[in-house]
Amino acid sequence: MQQGGLMNQYWFPWLIGMPAETTMAICSMIFGGVLERFPRLKVCFAHGGGSFPFTIGRIEHGFVTRPDLCAIHNKINPRDYLGRIYTDSLVHDEQALKLLVKVIGKDNICLGSDYPFPLGEQIPGKLIESISDFDDDLKDKLLAGNVCEFLGIDRNNYKQ
Repeated sequence: MQQGGLMNQYWFPWLIGMPAETTMAICSMIFGGVLERFPRLKVCFAHGGGSFPFTIGRIEHGFVTRPDLCAIHNKINPRDYLGRIYTDSLVHDEQALKLLVKVIGKDNICLGSDYPFPLGEQIPGKLIESISDFDDDLKDKLLAGNVCEFLGIDRNNYKQ
């Protein structure tokens, strides 16, 4: 993570750098053709996917208008990978989590805590549970169901 210049100030590596690097990782896997070459590969990205879910329109626009720069190693529109990309839920904001669910999909978001790091959610799942617009089924998916599906484990083996 870049930590020189302006990135040395205001805790920017944690606030801006990590989400930016997550976005670069997602775009690199898409534009580099990794997800196309390995269609069964499952990857879950931290930080709610960084800015990717919030800039997919810009990313797609760049892909369409400048294929000479973006579509060099993969000719598939980045938006076509929605539904195959997983993220964690750690966005620290109700509106951001609602948009994340809308863009990434209710089946592709797993509980994120960032534990033990300083930007972690103090009570994992508190934000998810606090959103009155989320029904019990959606909360259950985000809190446990999706990660069990992602990892291919039988959730019944872990119920109390």
